[in-house]
Amino acid sequence: MGGGALLISGDAGVGKTAVLDAIATGAHAEGATVLRVTGVEFEANCSYSALNQVLFPFQRELDELEAPFRDALRVALGFECGPPPPRLMVSNAVLLLLRTVAAGDPLVLIIDDLPWLDQASAAVLGFVARRAAGICVSFLAASRSGVKSLNDFGALPEYRLQPLDDEAAARLVAHSSPYLVPSARQRLLTVACGNPLALLELPSALPTTRGPSNSEVPAVLPLSRRLEAVFGSRITGLPQPSQRLLLLAALEGGGISASCRPPRDR
Repeated sequence: MGGGALLISGDAGVGKTAVLDAIATGAHAEGATVLRVTGVEFEANCSYSALNQVLFPFQRELDELEAPFRDALRVALGFECGPPPPRLMVSNAVLLLLRTVAAGDPLVLIIDDLPWLDQASAAVLGFVARRAAGICVSFLAASRSGVKSLNDFGALPEYRLQPLDDEAAARLVAHSSPYLVPSARQRLLTVACGNPLALLELPSALPTTRGPSNSEVPAVLPLSRRLEAVFGSRITGLPQPSQRLLLLAALEGGGISASCRPPRDR
């Protein structure tokens, strides 16, 4: 934990949060101070709300900064009133504060759901992440693949988290849903494509050896509310014409019919 930054990307449900949890637990066991923040959609328009989550425990250390940096940061975090401070001043104040904190125990800063950070916090934390090695802070963030709102975290090394392979997926299902009938287990493994969240959530509607002997695997596996929330957000974020096209394809049942396809360029 000598400092540095890494961005973990991957599809929804692939296990990014589980990886962050495991790293946080390991770092804490080794004596590190672990700071965690999770981007929240309803706070995305509240400037510096994520930064407030990160730095709220360090108000005493904040007060020890030199006056210009201390005052700028206290205003940014909402602890004092005043005109909005320059973002570069806030960024340098955070850098100095974290360096002070990291002078004691090793410091690990973990950010989940990165795209939901408010823009002001994202800019400041991106500034810090690109300088993390110089202040001995380990910086780790996670985001869904393909998200285009990560400009403030550009140039960070990235690790793409992959779905489970067939063997690992089968072990997970055997552990979490040991009573699935063989046909249901095979259907689950085929449909989930190694996505851990799908492997854990989909079995709730599948037949088991403890259920009625004549139960059949449904033609369409019903989604849990959690799966609807996780994967449905990918659809609601699309433009309205794209959402309508997907709805028509789902209702048609056999794929997108010729009448629904966009015209080809001539």
